[in-house]
Amino acid sequence: MTRAPLTQIESAAEWAVGMRLADVPAETIELSKSQIANIIAAIIAGSASAAGQAIWRAVGPVASSGPCPVIPTGVRLALNDALYLHASWANALELDDFHFRGHLGPASVVVPLTLGGFLGSSGEEILRAQVIANELGGRLGWAITAEVRHGHQRSYLLRFSAAAAAASLLGLDVRQFATALGIAMTQPELALHPGMFSPDTKVLSAAAGVVEGTRAASLARAGITAATDILEHSAGFYRQFTMHRDVPSPFVQLGEAWCTDAMSFKRYSACAYASGCVDAALQLRRGAEFDAEAIASFEIASSLPALIMERLARPHEDGVLTPVNVQFSIIRSVAAALHHGDLRGIHFRPEVFAAAVPSIASLAERGTLTHDWHLTIEQLRGIDAGMPEVGGSSADMWQFHRTSLEFRRLFGTASALGLGDVPRLLALPHADRSYFAHRWWRSLRNNLSGVPQHDMRQVGDLSKLSWRMGGRVTVALHDGRRLSAEQVIPPGMAGDPDRHAVVHEKLLVEAGPYLTEQRADRLWHTIREIEVTTALELILLATMERGEPDAEIH
Repeated sequence: MTRAPLTQIESAAEWAVGMRLADVPAETIELSKSQIANIIAAIIAGSASAAGQAIWRAVGPVASSGPCPVIPTGVRLALNDALYLHASWANALELDDFHFRGHLGPASVVVPLTLGGFLGSSGEEILRAQVIANELGGRLGWAITAEVRHGHQRSYLLRFSAAAAAASLLGLDVRQFATALGIAMTQPELALHPGMFSPDTKVLSAAAGVVEGTRAASLARAGITAATDILEHSAGFYRQFTMHRDVPSPFVQLGEAWCTDAMSFKRYSACAYASGCVDAALQLRRGAEFDAEAIASFEIASSLPALIMERLARPHEDGVLTPVNVQFSIIRSVAAALHHGDLRGIHFRPEVFAAAVPSIASLAERGTLTHDWHLTIEQLRGIDAGMPEVGGSSADMWQFHRTSLEFRRLFGTASALGLGDVPRLLALPHADRSYFAHRWWRSLRNNLSGVPQHDMRQVGDLSKLSWRMGGRVTVALHDGRRLSAEQVIPPGMAGDPDRHAVVHEKLLVEAGPYLTEQRADRLWHTIREIEVTTALELILLATMERGEPDAEIH
């Protein structure tokens, strides 16, 4: 009897169940460990934010007591309450990570740690679940190149990744694993733009999906059934959530190519598109003696996605600055960095942020943001470095243009390419012009000939990918000096050879004030040797000694 073809999530489940940690490359494992440290740092910093404190005030009084210690307080709650808090706090201050393609850490780390602590899982078991969640969630994100939801709005990826991690830890077989993914993706979240780039609701974007994705694995184990063609069905996920109509299975090269290899960590408490600009501004602050009052004006040049993000980050209430609309605005992030001389989680603690708002607002009024085609092309080059030439790229030009037209219709943002861009493109160096023209030609050839927007037979070699989310900042001072700096690959991003060191320093900075720097450093070294510890031991090391909520934090 001929075996029926596997659905997309059945093929994903088949790989996941058979995956052995011993087959994962050493650097992929090391990046996974750094991701754990990064998310713990984000949870601890996020718990002290205004939104983090408000979430605790809402959840704490109605939460059920249970066996799961909550980072960083050590209070023990029921599993779902601990998951909700950890996922929210990890997402609170733009200190999470992202890779190819998705902000998956609030699921792929939070679920193995929290559920693993509940189950008594070993370090190797939580590491295996994390890798599976990153690889499956990353590939689903890779499949989607034309849709108007991006970044944290794609919370369905966290739901999917959470289900994968939980299914791994629960030891589900192939059928149950696929069913868990099917349950998770039957009711995916549809995050709406007005609530995602200015109000506190952005902070919640991961939480519900992480809880429900984890629950999906338990439901599958208990016998609940699901449609395992939920992704590719003619009325399924791709058809209803994206601008695509025919998406081949993205679950290819599993065990050969690793989405984790493109892992990027944010040194600063800001959107990734602001990170290069923030670092350039801080280079100026470190290299010359001036303070915020000495600045007459500043100019930022960055890529096209940065300009789109700036538009999305308009305050939801006129003139009201929030941590969210500062972190998503390139201009306001640079203004905050110029004011503080850095931009970390501590700068968004309620009292610190409130005191800085007048200066940030004043500086932002003196800032401008313009598009630099060279920086946009550099961003594309960085992505293409890890992509196969055959069949195009996951950052397909035609799909990006389609998406930008929809963004322009909804928000009045810049289009990907207009007549006004022609003179600026012609003024670029020959290498940039040729690269850009070839990329557009390749995209149009593939789309007009019916070739998929990117070749789903190959993910590529993502260890070569770099996230060149760069920017150039020029500051004019009242004394007549004019200072300029540029950063193409922000610290911690894929392509930065010092990614691990960035995370180590970040853990000390963000966790040290709560755990003590010595304990935070001990936590870092314990994570590096996670194979010989347990999930519960790791969580307890990330909590404060006394095990009670700190009034200053919550």
